[in-house]
Amino acid sequence: MRQIFALLFQRLSLSKSTKYVRGLIVFFCYYTAKLGASSLVDLIDAIQANMFGMVIERVFIPDMAKVTTELDRKIVAVGIAKILTECPQMLNGPYASNWAKLLQALVELFELPPDQSNIDGDNYIEVEDTPGYQAAFSQLNYAKPNVQDFLANVPNGKQFLVEALAKLSSTQPGTVPTMIATLGGDHQMALQKYCNQANVQIA
Repeated sequence: MRQIFALLFQRLSLSKSTKYVRGLIVFFCYYTAKLGASSLVDLIDAIQANMFGMVIERVFIPDMAKVTTELDRKIVAVGIAKILTECPQMLNGPYASNWAKLLQALVELFELPPDQSNIDGDNYIEVEDTPGYQAAFSQLNYAKPNVQDFLANVPNGKQFLVEALAKLSSTQPGTVPTMIATLGGDHQMALQKYCNQANVQIA
């Protein structure tokens, strides 16, 4: 698995495209949802010391909003929520300074429309725009994709987030509200709205 992740990062450094970054974020979050946040952080940091901090600052925070589909955004919500609430390295370790910024980026994923802009230097060409494909594969344009919800047990990403925050807060009273208080007012209001909708209290 470490070799696979190393190849993923090598591809990221050699040719960073919007589509690749979007897929990488979803993959990292799905890995987290299934195998745990600490597993992801330990694996990435085993490739290079403190590398997960670079993933937060250069991939998650600036490009999370580029994830477009509803199911993918739910996967991202679950993965990021787990990173925020189940990862010692984020809570008390080397990445604690990124906690509030990562939560803010997740709230913006919920509240703002998907970011349709391309990454600077993106040279990816969509297949349907490539000459020569339309005639040979025109029948595929009308084939409905088989969409599978890989986290069907999670009905709502916002609810999952506030329930995870509340669970963390119950084990560390006062800590989570203090960290949330560093967010902007609009982000705090959005979190309170999610709490009200899910009938959850973060104390």
